[in-house]
Amino acid sequence: MRWRPAVIVCLLSALSLVPAASGGGGVSVRDAWIRETPPGMAMMAGYMELRNDTSRPQVLVGASSSGFAKVMIHRTIVKDGMAGMVHASRIELAPNGSLNFAPGGYHLMLMNPKQLLRAGDRAVINLEFRGGLVLPVDFEVRK
Repeated sequence: MRWRPAVIVCLLSALSLVPAASGGGGVSVRDAWIRETPPGMAMMAGYMELRNDTSRPQVLVGASSSGFAKVMIHRTIVKDGMAGMVHASRIELAPNGSLNFAPGGYHLMLMNPKQLLRAGDRAVINLEFRGGLVLPVDFEVRK
C-alpha cells in the first residue's frame, strides 16, 4: 500500500487528538511514578497528578495492582508535630480539577511488592472510581 500525503495528514491530525497521559471516562493521570526503596522493603509509595477533565465530580474509591499484595490510598498528616498516615477511603475530584499525589500528602501505599522494583522498572496500578470506571496507569520507578 502506498501512503498518500492527504492520508498521512489525516492520520497525524487524528494522533494529535490523543492525550499524552492515561485517560478514560474524563479522568487522566500525568507523571505517575513510584519511589524506589532498598531491597526487602514491604512498602513503596506511588505518586501522580490526577485530573478530572469533566464537568461533574469524579470519586476515586480504590486502587489495585497485580504487582502488589495490596494498594491503599493514604494521606500524610501532621498532628502535634508528628507526621503520620491516614487511610483515605475515597477522594472526590472537583469538576475540571486536579489533585497531586506527592511526598508529604496524598499517595498510594503499595504493600508487599511481588518482585524487586528498581529505577527504570514499570508497574501498572488500576485506579478505581465510583460508577465502575477502572483506569490502568503505568507507573515508572524512580530513585
